[in-house]
Amino acid sequence: MLKIIRNLLLPIAFLALSGCASTFSAAYKMIQAVGTPNPNRFEQFEMNPNLQYLEAQTAGAQAMMVLGYTATPQEEPPVQTWYDSQRELLRLQNGFLVSVTGVNNAISSTEYTWGTPNNQAVRLPTSKTYSQPQQQIFNKTTPLSFQAMPETAISTKNSVLRKRLLSTAQPNRPALLWFQEIQKTDEQANTDIPYSLYAFAPNGSPVYGSQCLTATACIEWLYRTQPAAKP
Repeated sequence: MLKIIRNLLLPIAFLALSGCASTFSAAYKMIQAVGTPNPNRFEQFEMNPNLQYLEAQTAGAQAMMVLGYTATPQEEPPVQTWYDSQRELLRLQNGFLVSVTGVNNAISSTEYTWGTPNNQAVRLPTSKTYSQPQQQIFNKTTPLSFQAMPETAISTKNSVLRKRLLSTAQPNRPALLWFQEIQKTDEQANTDIPYSLYAFAPNGSPVYGSQCLTATACIEWLYRTQPAAKP
């Protein structure tokens, strides 16, 4: 199974952001939250309102990360760089994985071709060119297509993050817009977690994403804007 190295478990603010007192205080609190792996560890994490957070999980590890910086390519969605304790960990573009470090079968780069926003204000890619060196994949281009999924069809099996999003204990939560990549092979169709699954807010902003790095090893992430309600 996919294993995230210890750096994934030590989130930061001080390397990616300015050295102000509030930033260091937030970083200290985040480090104090690290202990024995627990998929629910960050559910009630006290967040600094001046920082932006991303929670990531695999089958055996989890981390809370801090947004380092955002780049906006011309005529493309912004690319966000999220940091762990020592280096860049995740880069996401409109909620889609651009690169990931510190994991087995890491993706080193991805370039997307973007379609126009749909009538729900969600912008989805139509193809990607990516490299995954440990899988001997370099600059491979593959078309992408997605289908809208009703929330009632979203499985929470083996996913604490999806279960949290779909929890009925969150009052007045607006309905999310879910999109699953259309699976192309029987091998993908038989995995517990879809090859890729994404959730967006009603305004088109990314909320959740999941992508498999191999047929059986997946990583998922959740944008955190406020503490999650207890179940």
